[in-house]
Amino acid sequence: MSLIILMIGCWCALAATKIHAQRVQFPSTVAQAPVASPFAAAPAPVYPATPQPALAPALQSFDPYATPGLAAPPVDVPYTPPALSPSPFSAAPPGAPPMSGIPYAAPPQGNIMQNMPSVQWNRGTYDYQNPDGSVVKLQRLLQQISVESTYLFGNHDPDQLAWNRLEMAATFGVPIFRNPDTPLLITPGFAFNWLEGPSGPNADLPPQLYDAYLDTAWSPKITERLSADLGFRTGVWSDFSYFDSRSMRYMGRGMGVYQLSPKMDFHLGVWYLDRNKVKLLPAGGVYWRPNPEWDLWLLFPNPKIRKRFQNLGQIQWWWYVSGEYGGGAWTITRSEDGPAAGARDDIDYNDIRANLGIEWETQTRLHGHFEVGYVFDREIVYSQTNLPPEYKLDDTVMLRLGFDF
Repeated sequence: MSLIILMIGCWCALAATKIHAQRVQFPSTVAQAPVASPFAAAPAPVYPATPQPALAPALQSFDPYATPGLAAPPVDVPYTPPALSPSPFSAAPPGAPPMSGIPYAAPPQGNIMQNMPSVQWNRGTYDYQNPDGSVVKLQRLLQQISVESTYLFGNHDPDQLAWNRLEMAATFGVPIFRNPDTPLLITPGFAFNWLEGPSGPNADLPPQLYDAYLDTAWSPKITERLSADLGFRTGVWSDFSYFDSRSMRYMGRGMGVYQLSPKMDFHLGVWYLDRNKVKLLPAGGVYWRPNPEWDLWLLFPNPKIRKRFQNLGQIQWWWYVSGEYGGGAWTITRSEDGPAAGARDDIDYNDIRANLGIEWETQTRLHGHFEVGYVFDREIVYSQTNLPPEYKLDDTVMLRLGFDF
């Protein structure tokens, strides 16, 4: 009888042990001490006041600010971004202004032909990498958009003339002879000119004048050191009260450029202005860039010297001094209250300007400038009525602001 009772007790103990081992364990955010064997006695309950054991290695770097109950991300595998195919828009185009001591390309040359903003030849191309790894140079169709405002101070005094000018132009590059470095540049442009004065006798001028032009430019490379700078412009310069053959003007330039050294070029040629007083003007000089901080454009008639003085982020800042032969020519209708009332005339406005300004440039094609100038040797030349043949004006101050992008 005792043996039967002993066998029944052993069977009950074994049954109770199996039920405990098959119990489902739900995950808990509180770490538990590892159990050595499923047949061991159940661990004592752990309360919050009891010191906690060390966290498992997978949880030791878990963010304490993360949402409770979420598994911790692995920390020993760094993130590697996927490889991207090269894009032609990810880098600045070749010839863009440098940021870290890269030699700077030639600055725009001052343009005597109605002060049209010039375009750097090498700013209109960009490199594109093909899937096979080869690199080709492509030509941009739209090279540049320019907006510039110029104001010459004056009032209603007899010998003063206020001039407010707003000019807009867009330059397009067309590949020629399969060479993207020297495209044919085509620039349509338009300018508004608002005049106030002079009020002296026989000096009457219309309140508005207009420029509508088409400019072309080409800089072919003839030999390793010899190249050319060619330009031609035609259009209408008038107050638009009437139009005749004198309203059409033809201007141009022909310059030879010889590379004396990698840092110095010699320019020589002529500019055709098609004005009543000055038709042809010699041009030439030296363009010298001794280091990335200086540009010395020592050329007649529009010299310019500039110095880089600051880099702020992706923007370069330059100061400069420059000279300029300003003005233009237009056909006009004389006012109704002067001695040449209602007469049609052909006039020049000529002056000389000495300017001090700043420029800013970015790794993209954005460029801006602001300058203050002293304007002297001002005159109006009347070619048809000769009433009067010439009219002298007082000196004045000029402000100019422009953007190219």
